[in-house]
Amino acid sequence: MNKKMNLNLTWYSIKKNGILFIFILLCIFLSIITPGFLSSANILNILRQSSIIGVMAIGTTFVIIGAGFDISVGSLLALSAAMCVGLQNYMHWSLAILLVLVVGSLVGLLNGFLAAKIHIPAIIATLGTMTIVRGLVYLYTGGYPLYVEAPDFAFIGNGYLGPIPFPVVILVIMVAFWQFILVRTRFGRYACALGGNKEAVRLSGVKVDYYHILTFVVGGLMAAMAGVIYAARLLSVTPLAGQGYELDAIAATVIGGTSVSGGEGSVVRTLVGVLLLNIIANVFNLLGIHIYVQYVIKGAIILSAVGFDTFSKFRE
Repeated sequence: MNKKMNLNLTWYSIKKNGILFIFILLCIFLSIITPGFLSSANILNILRQSSIIGVMAIGTTFVIIGAGFDISVGSLLALSAAMCVGLQNYMHWSLAILLVLVVGSLVGLLNGFLAAKIHIPAIIATLGTMTIVRGLVYLYTGGYPLYVEAPDFAFIGNGYLGPIPFPVVILVIMVAFWQFILVRTRFGRYACALGGNKEAVRLSGVKVDYYHILTFVVGGLMAAMAGVIYAARLLSVTPLAGQGYELDAIAATVIGGTSVSGGEGSVVRTLVGVLLLNIIANVFNLLGIHIYVQYVIKGAIILSAVGFDTFSKFRE
């Protein structure tokens, strides 16, 4: 009995912290073969490259923890970025950002309503909104790129706060804030409980639908914020912006240890997942591995992470 319990505890430790061990080992290996890999400049550069997907993946983490799924976030990033740039012709960029964040939250609210109240499977509901939102991007842009003209707005994506890139500052603040929300607030606890046993939570008197919808609102809000950073970083937006980003966000979330069946996850570990994928992509580029091959490998990594999670549930 004790032996079995010890094995279960060991397995749980591997499941929970395995991504950290892999990340540390990879960093050590790359620091040996690549001088300067662990330099502050390179670390900040990796964090800056990870900021857009990192912010988006925070929202994806909440959605999946709450036993949901949202594949509309890539299209929502594009709409948010396009609106943020286009609205600057009519208002100050700060007001444009505020409006974009509201729109992102409303799209998340719609996704949550369809999943929680109408009982449409989340992946189908968000597939529909993904298509609608992408169509709105084309309508809004007319199929042409939009360009940022406000130099102050560009600071969000390209500026520095001391030696630290401003997108990194945003990413770190968001990770710290939402990790606190996840582990220290009622919303975070109920979000995890939804993924664990939704019916038991309902019977205990919790407004299940409310908290389920709220996880999608967080997902929409973070996708919109990622869109703002995207526009400020690239200083332009095309109708194709954000395509495939939802897969990167989901991959980072799952690799970071968030259970695909919900109920368990961490914003900090999702960040580690984002950094791990970014580092692997950089290594692939240095090795000259074709982007199509990278897609195959990324898919295999996702399947491996999901398989590991499923096997872990089976052992429990």
